[in-house]
Formats: sequence, structure tokens, C-alpha cells
Amino acid sequence: WLIIRLSQTYTHTVDFNLAFTHMPENRVLLDPPPEELGVRIRANGFQLLGYQLSPRTVAIDLRNARDSRKGAYISPQSYREQIERQLGQGIGMLQIPSDTIFMNFQQLTSKTVPVRVRATLEFAQNYMLDGDLKVEPDQVHLLGPPEEIDSIAEVHTELLSVSELKADFQYELGLEEAERYRHTEFSEARIQVSGQVFRFSETVVEVPVEVIRVPDSIEIQTFPETVGVLCKGRIEGLKELRPEDFHLVADFSAPESETGRLMLSLASQPEGVYQAQLLESSVEFIIKRE
Repeated sequence: WLIIRLSQTYTHTVDFNLAFTHMPENRVLLDPPPEELGVRIRANGFQLLGYQLSPRTVAIDLRNARDSRKGAYISPQSYREQIERQLGQGIGMLQIPSDTIFMNFQQLTSKTVPVRVRATLEFAQNYMLDGDLKVEPDQVHLLGPPEEIDSIAEVHTELLSVSELKADFQYELGLEEAERYRHTEFSEARIQVSGQVFRFSETVVEVPVEVIRVPDSIEIQTFPETVGVLCKGRIEGLKELRPEDFHLVADFSAPESETGRLMLSLASQPEGVYQAQLLESSVEFIIKRE
């Protein structure tokens, strides 16, 4: 009895999954097109049962799309013919929706932007980073619609937060913007961030103060005449430090507004010093007129 019933012909509406193929080059589809389409067909019971148990996917070729003032579209006649060609033998198409399928295509543009690492690194006592973080790649290429691409000047990694660092490290981080801009393609979605860590030593170097922007008619003497500079670095490099390796200046033309003292700044320091901190931020002075 069941076999007899399944051998008979019926009409039924079947939902087909739609797969859009041959996307135009350098264009992106902004609004999602329909994912399925209800089609009324004539088929025997075995064929209809197969469609119910395993939904069919039909391909819609976007090369058949036409342009209009509203954008690209595929007419009902066009996708009817495409679906009809993909139906199995002995299956007849009776009716499809009369709606035109509009496709919101957008022309793609591209640009290359730098990668910025978001990191909070806390080092164990007497340890520090040797040089800069290594970022690979340090820039990414973007391909997407102008309304997304134009707003991206740089991309940022997800936050890296590490404490008590005392050894070299390497982490793989995702890009925040890769999740935010769904129509933009990123040349890299994961970024390698690494750094070298070393144990540092400290020493203090007494550096003479040079006063700059002093009129020719006067002479300035600072108190004190030298200021200690706390230096951090590798012990072998710190042993070789001399006062003349540093350039410590005070600008006579820009005294501190409240105290009148001259503010200090370290104009230069040797490469072997990873961190240099002034033990005094300003100095007093007297004017000696010629």
C-alpha cells in the first residue's frame, strides 16, 4: 500500500536552499539575499519524500544579474529557468514566487594600515623589555566597501595583559576590527606579538647641567651643577657609562612659573641605557652679568 501511494504523482511546495555563485570581482554583497525559496512542483511520492528528508540546494548564477537604478537584480524568469534546469528527471515546476531578487552590490576598495598592539605588560622585579615589541605582521591589507574601509586608519589587537614577566614571550592575538567590519577582508586575522626580557642592573651617573638659550650678556650658574641620572640596563653596558655620554639641558627661556627654577630634560643618552630617570626635575640658578 505504501509503495503504491509513493509511486503516485503529487503537487507540493518545496523549500529550496539558494546558493549564489560567480560573485562579481571587486564587489561585495552588503545585504544578505534570500536563503531559501518556496517552489511548487509536481513529483512522485518518492521524490517528494527525498526532498523532505534532505533539503535540496540550487545554485543561482549571478552572471545573469541585470543592473537598474535600484541596483542589480535577478528576474523571476531568470531564476525560474536556472532552478528548472537543476530539478531531477520527472519533476515539473508549477509555480515560483513572482518577486524579483535584488542584490545590493558595493564596489570594493583597498588600503594598507598599521597594526597597533594593545598590551599591559608588568615585569617581575629587576626585569624589563629588551628593546621594542616585535609585531608580525606590523601592517595588514584591507579589501572592502568604502563605507567601512574609509573609517579604518589603523587596526588594533585584542588586549594582551601579562604580569610577573621574567622570560621571553610570544602570543598570537586577534584583530578587534576583523570582528567589527563583517564586509571587509583582512590579509591577516591573527598577529604574532613577541618580546625579549632580561634582568637589568642600575647605576647613577652624575651629569653636568648645560643651560641653553642664554643671552650673550649674562652667564648662568646652576645649583646643583650636576644632577644624578638613574640608569637601567645590562650590567656590562652600565660599567662603560661616562657623564659625557649624556646631554642634560635646562632652558633659560622657559623657567617654572611658580618657583622660577629651570626645568631639566635629558636631550640624549647612550644606546646601552634602556631607561634613564633624572633624580632632580629642576635646578636653581644665579645670574652673573659680564
